Amino acid sequence: MFWFLGSGGLPPLGNLWEREMSFEEFWKTYPKKVAKAEARKAWTQTEKIRPPIEEVIKAVKAASQSEQWTKGSGAFIPHAATWLRGERWEDEHEVKLPDIVNDKPWHQTWTGIQQKGAELGIKEDSFATPVEFKTAVMRAAMRAA
Repeated sequence: MFWFLGSGGLPPLGNLWEREMSFEEFWKTYPKKVAKAEARKAWTQTEKIRPPIEEVIKAVKAASQSEQWTKGSGAFIPHAATWLRGERWEDEHEVKLPDIVNDKPWHQTWTGIQQKGAELGIKEDSFATPVEFKTAVMRAAMRAA
């Protein structure tokens, strides 16, 4: 039996090329560069359920900012194949942005001031008024900078 491209037997070359190029873009972005052949296999296996490459890249970038991926110098980053087969692009990540709260600098929101105080070891209940607490946090932050 002979196989003809596009005959239902083998995928058209254009699809293979696109798959390989999108995989290479994913691989370039993924931070743990181990078991590339397994990752490529998982890429092919997840083709029908995986979102467009732009969304996958966005998910990888979000995950790379997560506590799980940043602690231990990246020791807890899963292999790319595991990440793909686990449909981890669906994961939700809490990303800690140390000096930004609700898109504002920490000192412009009460939550940011409370978080900075906790980071600096300053307890809010040690002060008689919120203004005194804020002043202490601001001074400590300036000394720490």
